[in-house]
Amino acid sequence: MHAATPRRAAAVVLLGAWFAFPHEPRAETQASFAVAAVVTPGCTVDGLGSDGAAGRLAALDFGIDSALSTAVRTADAAAGQAITLRCTPGVTLLMRIDGGAHAVGGVRHLQHDPSQQRLAYRLYRDAGFADEIGIDQTHAIAIPGTGADGVVLPVHGRLALPGSLPPGTYDDTVVVTLDW
Repeated sequence: MHAATPRRAAAVVLLGAWFAFPHEPRAETQASFAVAAVVTPGCTVDGLGSDGAAGRLAALDFGIDSALSTAVRTADAAAGQAITLRCTPGVTLLMRIDGGAHAVGGVRHLQHDPSQQRLAYRLYRDAGFADEIGIDQTHAIAIPGTGADGVVLPVHGRLALPGSLPPGTYDDTVVVTLDW
């Protein structure tokens, strides 16, 4: 038999001591904390400026006619809608349109510069021109129950040419306010 070297003897003693004494269990504590989020219904308008204004919403273009025309012209703002409006399901979206820069007697007008001649026009919520959008009247816009990407504002325009206007460009700018 060989005699154990002092190193081997020390290692055997340490291992024996390790297994001879039970180890202390690790301390363990459990606790909980709440996790929550509140998601509110609402809308987003893509294309907002830093001041929160959407800039140019759409264009309502009645086209080109002769100064002698007596045609009735219509236009749809959806064709020129420049922003993307998205709303969550169930939100109540309200739209209000002011009288523009040239309203007279509760009627919106396009105006020719420099002659200051005016051409009356009306805005409607429907393509059948039955539901007029009065100046500063609030109208609800339906959002489908599944929500919607790219909500289109229902704005349709109609005007009757009188056949006696000076030639040139007639224009107006209205402000659309959306609340939800």
